Amino acid sequence: MSKPLYPVEDGPGAGRYVDVVVRVMVGPRRSTVLVERQGEPASLYETREHGRETDGLGDAVEAAVREGLARLPQSSRVE
Repeated sequence: MSKPLYPVEDGPGAGRYVDVVVRVMVGPRRSTVLVERQGEPASLYETREHGRETDGLGDAVEAAVREGLARLPQSSRVE
C-alpha cells in the first residue's frame, strides 16, 4: 500500500499506522484464530473449540498493536 486507507491529518507522522489482521476460520469441529501484523509472523495462532473464539482476543490484538507501535520510527510516535 502506498497510502493509508483512512488518512488522518494529525501532525507529524500522520498516515503511519499499525496494520493488524484478525481472522477466525470456523471449521465443522473447531475454529482457528489468527492475529497478525502485516508481513510478520502471527502474534496468535490457536485452534479453539466453538464458542471460545473470542477468549483473550482483546489481549492478543492489544499486544500486536503495542509491538507494532514500538517498531514505528520515533518521529511517528506521540508520547
